[in-house]
Amino acid sequence: MNSACRAPQSEETLLFESLEKLPSVEIKDASEFSLGNKKILISGKQHAITLKTIQLLSGFSAAVKTETELICLDSPDSFIEYPFAAKTHFRLDEENLETHQLQILSQNKLGATLLYYIKNVGNSPKNIQFQFQANTDLKPSILMDSTFGNNSADRIIFDEMTGIFTAKDDENDWFAVWGSSADTSLSPINSECTTQVSELGASTGFEVFLSLAPQEEQVIPIFISGSDHSEIAAIEVLADLRNELYADWNENFALIDSLTKTAKITIPDQEIQDAYNWGKYKAGLYQFTNTGEPTSTVTNPDDLHLLLNKLSKGFIFQIDTQLFSFDEDKPRHISPSWELIQPMTLLLMGIHGDSENRVTYIRPNFPENWKEVSVDNLWIEDNKLSITTSSDKSQLIVEVTQSQKKAGLSIEFPEEFSKVKVLGKEVSSDTKDGFRRILMTGAHVKIEAKKE
Repeated sequence: MNSACRAPQSEETLLFESLEKLPSVEIKDASEFSLGNKKILISGKQHAITLKTIQLLSGFSAAVKTETELICLDSPDSFIEYPFAAKTHFRLDEENLETHQLQILSQNKLGATLLYYIKNVGNSPKNIQFQFQANTDLKPSILMDSTFGNNSADRIIFDEMTGIFTAKDDENDWFAVWGSSADTSLSPINSECTTQVSELGASTGFEVFLSLAPQEEQVIPIFISGSDHSEIAAIEVLADLRNELYADWNENFALIDSLTKTAKITIPDQEIQDAYNWGKYKAGLYQFTNTGEPTSTVTNPDDLHLLLNKLSKGFIFQIDTQLFSFDEDKPRHISPSWELIQPMTLLLMGIHGDSENRVTYIRPNFPENWKEVSVDNLWIEDNKLSITTSSDKSQLIVEVTQSQKKAGLSIEFPEEFSKVKVLGKEVSSDTKDGFRRILMTGAHVKIEAKKE
């Protein structure tokens, strides 16, 4: 048995199990699928793979060949996307096989990793062949102009010594390379399960022979990378993908775990909350950089809520392509959606941070049908805050804990909430511009305001 296709509970198998701990979203339409970051994008039903400068593959496909038939893995019964991975599941009940495909992107490598999990769920041994077919189409990406180079025919060679396939554009130093683990034996073939090859593209595949005992599971890794200038550079990335698969996974996993727990909001609108969370996963945490009081307040929270709803609609399924396509050097008149959703959501919750003066401003003024909102582990510089606000027509309650007890809190209510208690004791308050303001410090603050 190949060491790349290990016994149950291999490290690769554990990766599949750990997916349950990651945030996820179901893909309903495979043609709208995209998984990417600022460096690389996998997209569409055929899973084209593109770098910023060049496209590597127009697509890839896989198949399982049993003793009686060839089964193309092109109709998954489920398709789930995670912040840095995507998983498809194939039920092959008549063959007593269970198959998953997992696509993984690292944070800083110009390549992708595919893991194919195959389990014999029957009661008798099975001898099968796993087949993989790659279609190349090395050409400038849609982000490049005509000066980058003219597309020409691709050629593919297979190096039996290294087990690596290399595709090159005839007229340009554009390369795509792929292979499995270093000690897996690949037999070059052309699978019958393949998608259409472009006019100047090329296609080739390989198969791996597997012997599966009853209830045995094996994982076949495939590593894909490329370069717009050097075959050696592409192969070096492939080697890094091989050697650093688990380190990259752990790094990604730890980052998402940290982002999930940091600036964690709970609001009554699930679509906005999901967009806010995926904005964190893909673009990082929003940092308060303003100095002084909020420059704008929400005069009509329903209008801001409506705008956020529009930005959030389909956001999870679009952000990968938007991030990949974004050109930071081009002038822009409006910020991209992933830069807007986090601060706008916090603004709708009534939260603004002045990091320079160490003051957090809280002005509850969210939509009328929102009864309670909260944010936990919100960092403003070195101050960690948790804020909960509840509201009805006659009462507002704000409760705050913060790690830096000397940091300032400015809590404001509409002036009609004239009866104010701080930690249970009634206090007087001044009004300005239609609001009552309570200025405080302390590790824990609870303010209740009622209408007379």
